[in-house]
Amino acid sequence: MQKTRNLSKVEQTAERFFSKNVTARERCAFEAGIALGAVAHQFTGIPIIGNLRNLRRLERVIEDAIKLQPYKVDAKVRIRMRGLSARKRHQFDYRILGPDMMDVEVYVKYGKARVKACMKAIKSLGNYPLMYISEIV
Repeated sequence: MQKTRNLSKVEQTAERFFSKNVTARERCAFEAGIALGAVAHQFTGIPIIGNLRNLRRLERVIEDAIKLQPYKVDAKVRIRMRGLSARKRHQFDYRILGPDMMDVEVYVKYGKARVKACMKAIKSLGNYPLMYISEIV
């Protein structure tokens, strides 16, 4: 783990709970997983339609929420519009947001470690929203 002399008092407190065997790289990957899990589970179920302006606002809200979490330095979210109509045709015409509808990139920095982690629905996996590390330094 990182040397405690470089950490704030709050970070030093949190650091004590992690095994001394956890490297900065492992911690960075762990933090990325937390962010992707949060997106998949916290934002599932939001009512949506294919109104581009509203979807872009929702993407920004999700990105901003990710960046509030510790060590998250950037995030990019895209909601895929396939199958979404731009206007409600009747009172019950909306869909709910699911993790399989989002492409997410999370950028994490912990100490000298950097991770880019992604969530994307993979067609060959039955549109399963796979979470994976695409870059790690």
